[in-house]
Amino acid sequence: MSKRDRQRSLSVPLRLISAGQLAWSATVPASALLDPDSRDALRIADVEVPLDSNLDVALTLEMIGGGLSVAGEVTAAWTGPCARCWLSLEGEVRTTVREVFTAQPREGEQYRLGPEYADLTPMVREAVLLELPIEAIRCPHPEPCPNLPAELAEAREDAAEGGPAALADPRWEALEALRGQMDEPS
Repeated sequence: MSKRDRQRSLSVPLRLISAGQLAWSATVPASALLDPDSRDALRIADVEVPLDSNLDVALTLEMIGGGLSVAGEVTAAWTGPCARCWLSLEGEVRTTVREVFTAQPREGEQYRLGPEYADLTPMVREAVLLELPIEAIRCPHPEPCPNLPAELAEAREDAAEGGPAALADPRWEALEALRGQMDEPS
């Protein structure tokens, strides 16, 4: 296996860890994380890791009794829509991993360790997907957002001035009453 192939793969030959511990890093395309059985995108709701982007993986692999301990950091870029103006935003997810690989893994607790290689792909894929933002992403633009459609910008202005849009949804009236009680001095 050439150095270039190793840099683009998340399969680590166990012979490289013969001294007991290995500091290992790679830059791999996000497309390498696709599950070959499902070919699902690296996506949670509207947020995804672009398949043409790269992930950086920096790990320490250590042989332990009956398996392999893997600890380190994974970094990936993501894209998703703004919660206000729906323009595409970009961000970065950085996650710490600490996992165990064994020949006989317990489902949901460990990863499978092959006889000659440790395939880190499932671990990296799960770590990235678990760190992607799943709630509405705040727009980086200051208020008012220059990309906000005019009808939404007008509704925000009415709400800020206490106009008809301020209590447009009657389900929030009870919360507003509680807020008013909390603002009153005791």
